Amino acid sequence: MQAGRGWAVIRTTRDLHLAVSVSEPLEGESKRSVFRLLLVLAAIGLMMLPFITTFNEFLTRLVESIGLNVVLRDWVVPTETKMICVLLDMQGIPCQVSTSTIYLDRGGFILPVYISWNCVGWQSFILYGFTLTTGLQGPFTRLSKVETFAVGLMGTFLVNLLRMTSVAGVAYGFGQLPAVIYHDYGGTLIILLWLFAFWWFSHGWLLEPADVPADVEHPERTLREVRGGARLNAASSKERAT
Repeated sequence: MQAGRGWAVIRTTRDLHLAVSVSEPLEGESKRSVFRLLLVLAAIGLMMLPFITTFNEFLTRLVESIGLNVVLRDWVVPTETKMICVLLDMQGIPCQVSTSTIYLDRGGFILPVYISWNCVGWQSFILYGFTLTTGLQGPFTRLSKVETFAVGLMGTFLVNLLRMTSVAGVAYGFGQLPAVIYHDYGGTLIILLWLFAFWWFSHGWLLEPADVPADVEHPERTLREVRGGARLNAASSKERAT
């Protein structure tokens, strides 16, 4: 009788241990993978900052060869130029816009800020696409993956819009040369920081594990069932012993 009761306790304790193990986040390895990718991209980006201009020229020629620059120039640039002017006006910076130029009024001195199709941030969407290859890996629900993709897409667009607005703000407050330096080097850091923050938020609140067992959602019910199973096993062992 004592041996049977001990076996019942061992079995139920093992079941409880397995239930608790399953309740741990299954996406931990995926989170580590995407953060490793971001660290590698950040390290490469920082080491290659002096060569980014050359690499950007290669991407520019590639985009021009497929005709995507025409879409960016005729559709994206005019729309984002107006949005940037609205954001600048909200900060008390007087400005006017044309199709691709923002004119900043610096107390009677007009400073033009030209928005090229190559400055709207399409490179950051390529970088965002790279992080998707590891960020969405793992046992997550399809709906949460779609939501994460949409949030990341819109967030990358908004971050680029704020980045360009900040470049115009630097030009208004400090002049053209500081704005050019900030545009060339600060923009990469802003995008990397955004991707770090986005994937940290996504793995903490957006991505949901798929096929979560009921005992993981209600661990207190699992504990009651394990204890009840222990009492039933103990009673059955006692009956067999008698």
